[in-house]
Amino acid sequence: MAREHIQTCPIARVLNLIGDSWTLMIIREALYGETRFSGIQYNTGIAKNLLISRLNKLIENGIFEKIDAGDSGTRYEYHLTDKGRSLNSVMMAMHQWGNEYEFEPGEAPVLLIDKKTGEELLPIRPQRANGDVINDDDIVVALGPGASNATRKRFSELRNL
Repeated sequence: MAREHIQTCPIARVLNLIGDSWTLMIIREALYGETRFSGIQYNTGIAKNLLISRLNKLIENGIFEKIDAGDSGTRYEYHLTDKGRSLNSVMMAMHQWGNEYEFEPGEAPVLLIDKKTGEELLPIRPQRANGDVINDDDIVVALGPGASNATRKRFSELRNL
């Protein structure tokens, strides 16, 4: 796996956990409902040793839990935890972005459909507390209480440009 990011940044931290393509594909499979090692391996095409490594890291970081399914010998299922399921909106945004920009109109291979209405979901967009969609120009990135000195310096330099 690639060298870990050391920046004090939420995106860097997330990339350290799920930033390689195989890990995202494993999470995709779990969100689609696959729980078995063999199913994840088959559906993604990942090598067994890589899948073991990625699943172990996801378990260590509380994104998956390994459950003894014990129906015939030693068998396990891999289930997303609450932390893992909370990645669904991130994955849906990537899914929608991929359909919009990587496929021609009318050629999207997989759609996100509202189970209740049968309609395709609207694109995921940032919203205010009242539900109004926020434009990119209305969003400001600001220092948080855990910002490192390097991040504070970087932000002060950006503001002086």
